Amino acid sequence: MELGSSSFLHKLVGKKLIAYGTGHAGKLIIPFLANSIQVQLIGVTNSKVQDSFCMAYLDTGLPLRSLQEWVQLEPDASVLITAFRGYDEIYDICCRAGFQEVIFPPLELVEASMQAMEDLAESRMLSDLDALCLANEIRDTHKETFSKFKGCHKGQSVAVVGCGPTLNYYSQINGVVHIGTNSSFLRDGLKLDYYFLFHFVHEWCKKLQNYDFIKFFGVNQNDRINDKIPEYMMESEKTGKFFFSPIFNRFHANIEYYPLMGYLSIIFPALQFALYTRPKRIYLVGCDCSVDGHYDGSMLNAHINEIQVPIWIKGYDYLKKICLRHYPDTEIISINPVGLKGIFHDVYTENYLSTHCGLKKNECEILNV
Repeated sequence: MELGSSSFLHKLVGKKLIAYGTGHAGKLIIPFLANSIQVQLIGVTNSKVQDSFCMAYLDTGLPLRSLQEWVQLEPDASVLITAFRGYDEIYDICCRAGFQEVIFPPLELVEASMQAMEDLAESRMLSDLDALCLANEIRDTHKETFSKFKGCHKGQSVAVVGCGPTLNYYSQINGVVHIGTNSSFLRDGLKLDYYFLFHFVHEWCKKLQNYDFIKFFGVNQNDRINDKIPEYMMESEKTGKFFFSPIFNRFHANIEYYPLMGYLSIIFPALQFALYTRPKRIYLVGCDCSVDGHYDGSMLNAHINEIQVPIWIKGYDYLKKICLRHYPDTEIISINPVGLKGIFHDVYTENYLSTHCGLKKNECEILNV
């Protein structure tokens, strides 16, 4: 993993650091930082290490101890999160333990680690029997889930619905196929045809059983059992499974054989499916790419959004290039764009412009349905 003279290393100079997280990300990031003469990484911890436990982490020679022991030994140290997810939970755990500073992984560190993980996964795919079995399972599952939808909306319009605040300014367009994600199905006045979800949220999954749209649930392969969608949710005739990787950033047109793209957002699997149905146009609704939270007023940790939003925007840039080359007959229209402004065909609703004085109405294209 080559990161050159990235600016984030300079920000870590002079700090005593304890790395929190020894999963896939930690196995890449920690050895890199341990070999950096600019960084004073003094130890490692995770959620599973118990009190009075100590051993060397991998071949770095760094002591792996419980968080409680580190608080006693190095109360002035800073914690650097070396994970791809669970930031909110880790942040709260470290603060409650008594650490004064918890550092979120800088974007360039996450990106470099993501790419290294992808390269490693590809190399293992060539010789790993488990990977071969997984490839067969993906093929069989995706052919059953998606094959009947290939080209099914050719010449039509499709809307992919996110949960950004601009969803509150959208009124459903008649005759448009709607693909929802996450909590969008709870938005009043919105009727969905399809729905994508890859994280288990008890409240959502309980309510989803009362809705009749076609549901696609991600097969989550991480070790956190509470994040996996239960099997009983996938037994309905109008439900299909799909495989994905949160960091998977490669696009494959034939989704019957490959996992769906991730870019750390459920929007990208939904968009990839939308393209597979070959519509004339795709509307992006509530896909704000901003740090402003969700349409229902709920918020994410600002530090998390600072990491994720640039990755999301890179994903949309990549998808735009894919569409220009492979789907030039499909137009992507961003309704009330925020972070996506200038990437696709931007249009605005009248009610959005009336409440956002910074936008000049005479310079904005109004959504015409």
